[in-house]
Amino acid sequence: MYYVLDEYRIAWFNPNLVEDPAVYSFHLFENIPFYYYQPDPEKKDYWRNCQEWANYLGSPVKAHEVFKVLYQTSPDVFLTAELDHQLGNLFPGNNFIKKLLQARHAEALAYLKLAMKAEFAHFSSEDPWGFNEPLFDFHRKITPLIRIAKEKIKKLNDSFLIRRYAYQLVVQYHYTGKGKQCLYYCNKYFDLNQTASILVPWAQLYKAGVMTGLGPQNEANYLLSRIFDLCESKKNRVYYLFNQADLEATLKFSKNAHEQAIIYTIAGLKNPGRNLNNLKKIVTLDPGSRYLPQLLTREINKLENWILTPQVTFFGGDNPYGGTAKPLIDYMPGENYALLNKDISYLKKNQAKDRSYLREVRNLIASLMRDPKFTTQDFGHLALAHLFYLDQQPVQAKFQLQKITKEQNPTVQLQKNIINLLILPEIADITSPQTKAEIAHSFKKIRAHAHLLDAKLRAYPKLMLHFSRLYQQKGDVVTAGLFYNRSQAVPVNGFTWVSSYYGNIHYFDRFASLSDLDRLIELAKKKNRTSFETLLTDSLSIAERTKYLSYLADDERFYYDEGDMPSALPSLEQLYDLKGTIAFRQNRLLEALSSFEKLPKTYWRDTYEFNDYLQQDIFADAQHFSWEGAQLKIFNKADMVRRMIQLQRQARQPGSKQAEACYLLANAYYNTSYWGKAWMMFSYGKSIFDYSDGSTGVSHLHFAFYPNAKTYFNVYYKMSRAIGYYQKALSCKPNSELAARTTYMLGHCISYANVADVGTEDGFYVDQKGDVSSFFSTFRTKYSHTLAYQECLKTCPELADYFKSR
Repeated sequence: MYYVLDEYRIAWFNPNLVEDPAVYSFHLFENIPFYYYQPDPEKKDYWRNCQEWANYLGSPVKAHEVFKVLYQTSPDVFLTAELDHQLGNLFPGNNFIKKLLQARHAEALAYLKLAMKAEFAHFSSEDPWGFNEPLFDFHRKITPLIRIAKEKIKKLNDSFLIRRYAYQLVVQYHYTGKGKQCLYYCNKYFDLNQTASILVPWAQLYKAGVMTGLGPQNEANYLLSRIFDLCESKKNRVYYLFNQADLEATLKFSKNAHEQAIIYTIAGLKNPGRNLNNLKKIVTLDPGSRYLPQLLTREINKLENWILTPQVTFFGGDNPYGGTAKPLIDYMPGENYALLNKDISYLKKNQAKDRSYLREVRNLIASLMRDPKFTTQDFGHLALAHLFYLDQQPVQAKFQLQKITKEQNPTVQLQKNIINLLILPEIADITSPQTKAEIAHSFKKIRAHAHLLDAKLRAYPKLMLHFSRLYQQKGDVVTAGLFYNRSQAVPVNGFTWVSSYYGNIHYFDRFASLSDLDRLIELAKKKNRTSFETLLTDSLSIAERTKYLSYLADDERFYYDEGDMPSALPSLEQLYDLKGTIAFRQNRLLEALSSFEKLPKTYWRDTYEFNDYLQQDIFADAQHFSWEGAQLKIFNKADMVRRMIQLQRQARQPGSKQAEACYLLANAYYNTSYWGKAWMMFSYGKSIFDYSDGSTGVSHLHFAFYPNAKTYFNVYYKMSRAIGYYQKALSCKPNSELAARTTYMLGHCISYANVADVGTEDGFYVDQKGDVSSFFSTFRTKYSHTLAYQECLKTCPELADYFKSR
C-alpha cells in the first residue's frame, strides 16, 4: 500500500466546510493534487462563455445548448459532421446549431470551425501513425489558422466575432513562441478594466505568461492576481506562475484594498507555514473576502497537523517518517502513558509554541466575526470551537457549537458532530456505559455523512484511531484494539501488515493478555450487543475501507474492497488460535491446548500461512538433530502441544527416558523459536531483526514483533527454554550419541543467542572472547568418535571447515 503524504496527518476540521469548489485545490496539501481537483469544477467560466454566445445569437438559444456543442463535443466529431452537412442531425433540436446554420450567421459558424480546428491541432496526436510526416507538424497546422484570424479581424464589423478571433491570435501566438504579437492583440482587444467577457482574464493569462518570461515578475504577478480574482478556471495555473519573492513590489501595482487582499491571498495559499501576518492584512483590507474561510481552514489544518498528528498516528507533524533518532518503541502503543507525557523535549517545546500560535489565530477569528462584512458566521463558530478543542478548552468549544444556526446544512452538522465527539472524552468518563452510548451515537451520525469529508485525508478512520489511543491509555486493550482495527485504512508509524488475516489480530497479538482474549471470545459469542459493542464489531463501512492511491488513474484512485466488508472483531477461530499462541509463548501449555482443541484439525492446513511454516516435526527423535524431523501431513498445533505436555511429564520423572524426553522437548522449543523451522508456533510473521526496537534502521514496513520481542526476547530469540532442557538432558547422563547431539545443539543455540545479542552472524562458532565455543570444542574433543559427530560434519560443512581451520 502506498500513501500520499497528506494521509499521514490529522485533519478533523473538514476543509469541505468552505463550500466553494473552485478553491478546493488549495486545501492544505503536502503536494496540491491538481490532477484530482480539476480547475473550475462547476464550469462557471464555461457557462459564462456559453451565455455570451447565447446573448449574441439571441432567443431562443440557451446556454446549455451552447455548452453541449462547445464543451461536450470533440473537435473532430463537430468538424466531420459539418463537412458532411450533418450538424443538424448530430444536434437535433439544438437552437444554437439552428442559428449557426442560418445564412446570416455564417461568419459565426466560420469562427467556430476555426476554433475547433485550432483545438484539434493542440490536442490531437502529433503523429498518430508514426510516419514522421510534416502533415502532423503543429506549426504547419496552426499557421493557416493564424492567417485566417488576422484577415477576419480586418474584414469583419462584428465586434463579438472580432474579439473571438483576437483571442485565438493571443492563444496561438503564445503557443508558437511569438510573445510580442501575443501582447499586441491582448492589449488591443482585452482591456483588464473591461471584464464583462470571460475572454478578458483568459487572454490576460497568456499575456502574463509572456511577461513572466521577459523579465521582472512584479507586474506579471499583479496581472496574475487579477486573473485569479476574475475567473475560476485559471486559478490553478495562476498559483503555479505567481512568484511571492517580492510582494511589496507587486503590491505597488494594486489600485485598491481588494486587489491588495488578493495578492496576500495567493501568497497565503502558497505558504505551508504560519500565515497569520498575511491573514491579519487580508482581514484589515477586505474582511468580507471570499477567500478568508479557505485561508483560515488551512491555518486550522496546520495546527491540527502540528499538535495532533504526533499523538494519533505517531508521525512527526511535518514528516511522515518522524524524522527523529528515537527508537520505534517510543512511538508504539501499549505503554501506560501517552506519547506527550514522555520526555521528548523538542516535542513539548514545539507544542507550547503551537498552542501560543493557536490562540493568536483564534483571537483573529473572534475579532473578524464582529465585523458585519464577515457573513459566514457558522463557519466562524465552528472554527473557534475546533480551536478551543485543540487548546483543551471543551466548555468554550461547546459554547461556540451552541451558536450554530444552519442546522439543516449537512456539512455544518457533520463538523459540529465531529467536534462534539472530540470534546466528549474531556468532559465525560469514556469507560462509563452512558458515555459509550453517546460515543456510539456520535459515530453513527458522523458515518452517515462521512462522504462529505475529503476521502484522501481519511478523517473518519482517523477518529477511530484516536479513540483507540484514548482507550489504550485507559488500559482497555479490547476496546482499543477494536477501534484500532476500524482504522486500518490509516498509515501509522510502525509495522504495516500485508495480510488481512494477521491485520485483524495484529493489535491483540502484540498487546492483549489471555484475559483480554477471553473478553473478545465472549463478545464474539454475544448475540444482543450494546450500541457501543455494535459500533466496534459491525462490518467496516466504506469510509473505513476506502483507500486513495495517488498513482492510479483518476477513476481508480478511490476504491474499497469488493464483497463482504470484514468485521473489526476477529473470528472465533482467529481468537482461539491467538489465545493458544499467547498461552504457548507463556509456556502455559494446558491453556494453549484447550484453545487449539476448539479448532478443526485442518485449520492450520487451510488457513493463513501455517501450511508453509508448520510442515516439519518439531521433535525429531533421539537419533536425529532437531532440524531433521520428518515432514508432517497434518499441520496441527494441538497435536504438537499435546506431545510437549507429555514430554514435560516424562522430563520430570527420573529414569532411562528422562534424558531423551528433555532432548525432544528442547528440540521442540528450539524449532518454535525465531531460529527454528516452526517459528510460526510462536509468531505470525518474521523478518530480519524483527526483534529490533527500531533503532537499527530496519524499515517500518518490515514485520516487527514489538513489544513481544522485548517480552519474550530470552525465550524466542535466545532460546532459554530450549537451552534449559538441553542442559537438563546432559545432566541426566545420556548415552554418548544422545550426549553428542545435545552438546552440539547447546553450542548451536548459544551461538544464535549471541547473534541475537549483537545483531550479526559474524563469529558464529566463537564465544564473546573470540575463542571456540566451549560446547563446539567439547563436541569435537569428546564426541568425535560418534556417528552424531560424523553426520553433523556432513550436514554442516561450515562447521567442518571451521574445525579444520583451528
